[in-house]
Amino acid sequence: MQADRCASAPTLAVFTIFVILCTSVAIVTFQSMEEREVSSIALESAADVTRATALQVEGELNLALRSSITAAMYDVGLMGGTRENVERYIRDYMNAHIVEINASSPPNLKIDVSTCDEHSLVLEWLPDGSIHAVGCLNASFEHVMGPKAFGIRLHMVTFPRFERIKHIAELASKAPDPTNLNDNYACEGIRIELENDTLVVKDIFGARGVIIP
Repeated sequence: MQADRCASAPTLAVFTIFVILCTSVAIVTFQSMEEREVSSIALESAADVTRATALQVEGELNLALRSSITAAMYDVGLMGGTRENVERYIRDYMNAHIVEINASSPPNLKIDVSTCDEHSLVLEWLPDGSIHAVGCLNASFEHVMGPKAFGIRLHMVTFPRFERIKHIAELASKAPDPTNLNDNYACEGIRIELENDTLVVKDIFGARGVIIP
């Protein structure tokens, strides 16, 4: 019996070491799996942040594009400018906004949006005096954890203002009673009046009138 006890001692020692090793391997395996899971969740979160930021910037620039077109038509129209002046105004407005966006990149995300020119932002004048704007800007959004997003698409069709009043004034000057046309253009915020036998077409949203002698 004593011999059997002595023989079983090494076996028990080997078994104990085996159990300890298996337990250590299991702990390392579980830790590795947990770390991979945490890392995967963090990467997915970083990807969501990157994608959301790219969409937010794209939406913000499209809103800026609409505002720039409206402002350009109003300001350039007041100064009696040309279509070229309107287009230059729009691109300058957009580029100033893009510079602000690049400068406001958050610490965990690098934003780099290229400025626009006549190739990356095409402004097409439609017959009614409105502008169809289409553009694609080189842009990159890179999270510190690795996820990236690229490109910005611009698209906007504006309500016609620039040269619109002039066009309506020319039509009204040929009508027997120009004021009868008011119902046609009321929805556009345009009103036709006769002041001391002078035809006046007004933008009731704020622009000055066009007077046809």
